[in-house]
Amino acid sequence: MRIKIYPYKQGSASARMLANVLNGRVLKLTGSSYVPKSSDIVINWGSSSCPDFGPATTLNVNVNTAQCKLATFKALSEAGVSIPKFWESQSDIPVENYPVVARTILRGHSGNGIVMLSSNQDQVNAPLFTQYVKKKDEYRVHVFKEKPFFVQRKARKSSVETPNWQIRNLAGGFVFVEQDIASVPASVLTEAVAAVKAVGVDFGGVDIIWNANQQKAYVLEINSACGLEERTALKYKEAFYEELHP
Repeated sequence: MRIKIYPYKQGSASARMLANVLNGRVLKLTGSSYVPKSSDIVINWGSSSCPDFGPATTLNVNVNTAQCKLATFKALSEAGVSIPKFWESQSDIPVENYPVVARTILRGHSGNGIVMLSSNQDQVNAPLFTQYVKKKDEYRVHVFKEKPFFVQRKARKSSVETPNWQIRNLAGGFVFVEQDIASVPASVLTEAVAAVKAVGVDFGGVDIIWNANQQKAYVLEINSACGLEERTALKYKEAFYEELHP
């Protein structure tokens, strides 16, 4: 059996790391001489234009819904997954629902295209607006085949004096730290699993927040090609093991 990684871009460091831990190979996006076999497993690592690999087993064949934030929210809403309220036009947002998060880029990552709007006096042209929900914690729950296998929590970097508690990304002074799954609220895990199923992917890293006052989890997005460090890549290896080595 051969393991192949189809990357979202040539030279992807995360695709290369995943291939290394799985003893596989990253495929070329153009000019590839790869001929699929029925015993092969191809892992689509975040490509919205993954080709048909015929007899091979392909994981995450279609990630288009997961990659588009508006399509994701529509799919999650239809499936009954817990998400913040959202609108496609700022003119539709009731005054009492501010503050809201404007998404000027539907296929961005790492917080790209996020604009916080404190009131309806703040105007921005964007295709998606979501109600800002306060959170005690923000997690990334990695799910494979409807099973959470690894959880990370966004934690403040000790060297950052004034972190952005609303937008918890690297630019805002936050990094991922490993979290014991047993310590995570149960609904965070169940909503993450439901989210992956709703957008039609085999695996994904679900960004999800926990509001302690409401005792409720809210899904924000699903990542089909997470940034990987060695520890995370090894967790993916463990999760894929049964699928790759039946």
